[in-house]
Amino acid sequence: MKYSIEDHYQNLAKQYDEFWANSSEFIDFLTKAIIGNLQLKSTDSLVDLGCGTGIYSKAIRTQINLENKIICVDPSDKMLEKIPNNNYYQTVVKDAVEFANESGRYDKILIKEMIHHINDKQKLLQGLFNRLNDQGILLIILLPPTIEYPLFQQALSVYESVQPHYNNLVNLCENIGFKTTVNFIEYTVSIPKEKYFNMVQNRYMSLLSRFNDEELEQGLIEMREKYANVSNLEFCDRFVFLVAKKENYVNLQLDIK
Repeated sequence: MKYSIEDHYQNLAKQYDEFWANSSEFIDFLTKAIIGNLQLKSTDSLVDLGCGTGIYSKAIRTQINLENKIICVDPSDKMLEKIPNNNYYQTVVKDAVEFANESGRYDKILIKEMIHHINDKQKLLQGLFNRLNDQGILLIILLPPTIEYPLFQQALSVYESVQPHYNNLVNLCENIGFKTTVNFIEYTVSIPKEKYFNMVQNRYMSLLSRFNDEELEQGLIEMREKYANVSNLEFCDRFVFLVAKKENYVNLQLDIK
């Protein structure tokens, strides 16, 4: 059977953190880049939109002492249950577009590898623009149009057919009123083959929820043949950091006489 996105994340919640348990250097590396691109300050109010189990919210807290709770928003209650119930986080079970179009203002908003799930990106981004304070920053992290992951060919082909292009998101953001910059972040991943194959088997990427059990098994057979002679997989993980800043605009009234 194939899984809906909702089912995918509900099912993944139990083991999601385990997949990244031995990847602290990778998480620390990306977290530093997130803090830098968000220009995050201790006094900022921060929203982690589509936070999942809060891996990056928790990592941010280890690197910067925020005075305000991080607002962790996700539609999956099972994912949010993995976030500590303390004074550092506030969890909100809610769809991103719904959250974006509510009231309330924030300084910084993070969206990491979630934007591809949103059908009405215009409505999401317009709502987030309205929710940001002046000089506020929205950071959208997504994968590039092509990836070098050691996946089976059909998965890579489907990925390329559905992944939103960052240039289209830049255009959307600028039409709304954001000032944007794009940065590219790379990290060389080294992971034991069997661990990675187990992650694929358990559909660690939402992309893999598009394949039923038989299709996934066939894909794993293809991968085992291709990587039969290696015990460790190495590949370059590339990320697009789209920084969208809400600038102050002064409306000038010109008197024409």
